[in-house]
Amino acid sequence: MWRLFPLLLAACGMPHPMDGLAFSGSAEANGHSYRINWNRSDAQATRTNPVWRPGLADVTRGAILATEEVTGCTVVPGTAVGDVALLRMRLDCG
Repeated sequence: MWRLFPLLLAACGMPHPMDGLAFSGSAEANGHSYRINWNRSDAQATRTNPVWRPGLADVTRGAILATEEVTGCTVVPGTAVGDVALLRMRLDCG
């Protein structure tokens, strides 16, 4: 069992294969670290740093800033939804 543990942790920042998110990158923003997975219209921001009970508003702001930094696109206002671990959002890359 313990031999599989590192493999399970490595999968935490990976997008689901059916999401179609072809690009990945990392960034830090608003005191948090994020793994960003995206395509031209959608993005996922996974918070990767350990923080005890972070506030959703701080995590969301950080995820939006990190996503815009990594992708070079603008996050469509009001589309960032999720929780303190994973947020999904729409991108405007036009």
